[in-house]
Amino acid sequence: MKRCVCFTLACLGLLAAKAEASNGPQYAGYGTQAMGMGGASIANPTDALAAVNNPAGMGAVGTRIDGSLTATAGQLRSNVQGSESSDDVLLFVPGFGANYQYQPDVTLGVAVSGYGAGIDYGKPIPAFGTSNVKSELVQMLIAPTATYQFQPGHYLGLSVKLGYESLMLHGLENFGATNDKDHALGAGLGIGYLGTLAPGLRLGVTYSTPVRFQKLDAHEDIIPKGRINMPQQAGLGLAYDTGPWTVAFDYLWIDWSREKALANSLTQGGAPGAGNGPGFGWRDQHVFRFGVNYQYSDKLQLRTGVSLANHQVPDREATLIAIAPCNQPKSAHLGFTYNVSEQMEVTGAYMYDLRHITKGKGASAGSEAGGELHMLTVGLGYKF
Repeated sequence: MKRCVCFTLACLGLLAAKAEASNGPQYAGYGTQAMGMGGASIANPTDALAAVNNPAGMGAVGTRIDGSLTATAGQLRSNVQGSESSDDVLLFVPGFGANYQYQPDVTLGVAVSGYGAGIDYGKPIPAFGTSNVKSELVQMLIAPTATYQFQPGHYLGLSVKLGYESLMLHGLENFGATNDKDHALGAGLGIGYLGTLAPGLRLGVTYSTPVRFQKLDAHEDIIPKGRINMPQQAGLGLAYDTGPWTVAFDYLWIDWSREKALANSLTQGGAPGAGNGPGFGWRDQHVFRFGVNYQYSDKLQLRTGVSLANHQVPDREATLIAIAPCNQPKSAHLGFTYNVSEQMEVTGAYMYDLRHITKGKGASAGSEAGGELHMLTVGLGYKF
């Protein structure tokens, strides 16, 4: 049974094998409409991927199915002790959600989302090893979700997060890495609240536990405790409807600093693989997302937004930034939705990750990486 589950999730993750994202390995927002509004969605659910942003949001979207495909293109560059490398990125990542209004006050649904980061330079970096440098972290979540409307306009939601993770490290012999790939299963929970506080004004609150994965045996000699978990996170959102306009704001906290593999400093002091062993040196992120939606006509909506966050990699911890270049903590967004019929809608979104270059200082001096990425998402939604 375990092999069957691993195979299914691995197939879903193949297209996300080299995803680059805004907040660590996470996108600024999930769901095509949310993407067009800078990710601002905790209090503004719009489709059946709402569970990724706030499980309670599924209570407000009704019975529907949504699918999307995101194309990411750009170039990532690094310079490690004078060795320059680059990688041209072109990848496609799917998204899917389905929701069913089981009873007037109860919904049942599922959302599938992808996370990841990776690089393929096609050449060695002498400071890292003798083989061609290639890294790949893929994390996929399937989130069965239930909501309950306990008062009119007030919803509670619960998601069970079932995860698949794959990690490949290549060309890091100087750090003790074996050029190998391994996978693991994981699980966590997400809870949320969505409520109408006043006419047109909504509040959303959400919390996700860490998604704890099994040990990656092939990498237990270099990764603290052999595990890379998805961190706990919490968020709060507000949305306000006034005439044809909707304005939304989110704050999201991502707790990278509790996950030892990501948070431990490269100079932590412990032995590789130990709980106090070297890691990537990440710090927590505080993400602020702003979005505006305009109902131009009965058929057409237009939207825009921004996502602004601190960079999770301090300059003093940039030694390994070249193999995990999650370097775009700020992004600008545009989007639209066109209603083909009463049931079907087509949505598009564009995201530009504002260029950011990390330059190492102190023990990380001589390492830098950065790039420029464009994301284009097309989604189809069908309401029953």
